[in-house]
Amino acid sequence: MNNNFSYRLSGADRFQLFFDSVARKNTGTGNVIRAAITVNGIIPESGIRQSVSSNEAIAFLNSLSLDKKWYAPLYRFVQTGRSYQVGDLLTFHKGENPWHGINAGLTRDCSLFSGAPVHIDVVYGTDVTHVIFSASHVLMDYAGMENLLATFTEMKSPFAYTQREVAGKSFAGKFMDAIHATSFVASLSSRNMRRLKGKRSNGKPLLCRLELTAEETQKVKLRAENDIKVNALSFFLGCSVFALSHHEELLTGNGNYFIAVPVERRPAADKNVLLSNYLSFIYFQATQPDAKNVKDISADIFHQMISQAKKNIPGKFASLLDLFRFIPAPVYRAFIDLPGNGHSGTFAFSLLTNSRLEDKTFMGFPVIDVTHYAPVISPPGLNIVFTEFGGRLKIILSFDGGRISATDATRLLNSIRKNLLG
Repeated sequence: MNNNFSYRLSGADRFQLFFDSVARKNTGTGNVIRAAITVNGIIPESGIRQSVSSNEAIAFLNSLSLDKKWYAPLYRFVQTGRSYQVGDLLTFHKGENPWHGINAGLTRDCSLFSGAPVHIDVVYGTDVTHVIFSASHVLMDYAGMENLLATFTEMKSPFAYTQREVAGKSFAGKFMDAIHATSFVASLSSRNMRRLKGKRSNGKPLLCRLELTAEETQKVKLRAENDIKVNALSFFLGCSVFALSHHEELLTGNGNYFIAVPVERRPAADKNVLLSNYLSFIYFQATQPDAKNVKDISADIFHQMISQAKKNIPGKFASLLDLFRFIPAPVYRAFIDLPGNGHSGTFAFSLLTNSRLEDKTFMGFPVIDVTHYAPVISPPGLNIVFTEFGGRLKIILSFDGGRISATDATRLLNSIRKNLLG
């Protein structure tokens, strides 16, 4: 790459940039995604420094800055010739309780406006090493983060910096898609939707996770297939909505539950691309009577998903995001806030594919765990993520401690677990 590099943010990138400003304003930490890798053994500090300093992907990402002409709304990534010393990108946590270091890594901010947009925390345990990558979500999505992690493994997967240029729809086609997408989202959300109590400012980003055993994970899969009879996303989301509906003390509003779920739209030809977000969304609605049991609500979610796939709602919403890149920031915010009166949803939800690092080595050491953590965006103030590693299902909550306490988050996790296992 060279200093002439310039990449125009995609519609999904611009969407993440909007929520970076929301998160930074309301919780003090931006829209940051994280991946925590645990390896068996102690990686020498010198080895980590060498791996990071020689990594082309890390050097590229940390050379990028946001650029926008004063008279235009479009943002670009450009290379400014800026570079960081490896010590600026790494923080080593030694001689302290490992959980203190892990918490520091999982709450680190990464900004595109100051400092490096990618940072790595290294936490040493007794016989394991935890390596935590934090990156601005504007740079990449989950698959992009996995591609970055793969550059430190024996896979040595070739990666591309940016997506291919492909012919898209005409402006008229995108405009019609945008109208359909806006109408659809507005029909599902409401200005008094069910949402977390509490203020949307002065929040605190917190994380909480629960991991099932391999035996419990198999039981969950068999229950989804044989009893509930829906796919994993519908079952997991159904369990989450049903659990939250039984914690009325956390909620306000008397409208519908409204949940946005990201959908990856990365073509196979771009599977190794590092930069950019290949995301759109599907949306789910539930009323309080709908949430009478896990089976019924999961089935309803499944039917909504099939209906949206037939109507190509993710494609139409992608067109909406693409057009929105051309409008000024205040108008952008008004369009996003309008359907729900500034309330973006009841909660956010994701089901991640398995990590590519399973059964691999990282910096030469066997990987024993990988966990991806979603950012805390408030509103909605709660993000529920399902993922699996080594045959063990994990549920991770990213939440605003100003709107839901750590104790309540733990109770909610236990309710979801109960619903999964029946």
